[in-house]
Amino acid sequence: MQFVGPPFTFGLQTIAENTTIMGPMSAAAVDDSVFWMGKQDFYVYTGQVQKLPCSVRSYVFNDFNEGQSQKVVASVNSTFSEIWWFYPSASSEELDKYVVFNYLEQVWFYGSLPRTFWIDRGTEEYPIAASTDGYLYNHDFGLDDGSTNPASPISSFIESSSAGIGDGDQFLFIRRMIPDITFDGSSEPNPSVDFTLAVKRFPGSSNSKTTDSPIQQSATVPVEQFTEQAFVRLRGRSFSLKISSDETGTAWRLGTPRVDVRQDGKR
Repeated sequence: MQFVGPPFTFGLQTIAENTTIMGPMSAAAVDDSVFWMGKQDFYVYTGQVQKLPCSVRSYVFNDFNEGQSQKVVASVNSTFSEIWWFYPSASSEELDKYVVFNYLEQVWFYGSLPRTFWIDRGTEEYPIAASTDGYLYNHDFGLDDGSTNPASPISSFIESSSAGIGDGDQFLFIRRMIPDITFDGSSEPNPSVDFTLAVKRFPGSSNSKTTDSPIQQSATVPVEQFTEQAFVRLRGRSFSLKISSDETGTAWRLGTPRVDVRQDGKR
């Protein structure tokens, strides 16, 4: 809508058609862009309307309570360049899950967290969110879940998709892994995470064998010293790598871990 003067005063210009929006609170503005959740898609307006390519689209909309779509809340976590959408899963009447888009790195991730509203940091030092339990929570403050007494650990993980050699018609053998991770910011004296390597013979099969290797800091600041390498014996057509943590006082950041892989025979 633009001011054009008398006699019509305002003129309307169509920017986009056939777009949808999930609810009145499902849009959030960042600088000159507006992001919102629509029906089965995510959108952004930057002078023109575009669909956001979403790698977790099926996960979100296949487990969504359409009858409670008006409750969806969009929020901004400007410190980490993130747009959050809290939404109700298919089995819930309240907002119990979230999906996040990092507009700087162009990546998506998701999780479970009951939040009904969010205010980004500004006049307050930390973002503040309301929960279905009736409490307000400071976010990005501390390393543990403060909704319990005593505080409980926040479980977290990153898992890769399956990787193989060539077109997947060759077997591979993994003999060792070289981790790359930092525990900077942890309050636990000996923080650790678990690296899990899993292999498969076929895409539809379960992991035939896994190997867990704890990666632990063994020196205090200012020098960090990690497990140099972990030896394993795994064989399959494809493998995946998962890094997970479920301990209190643990903060970690993943670097570029390496896996020693070679071609192997079928027997």
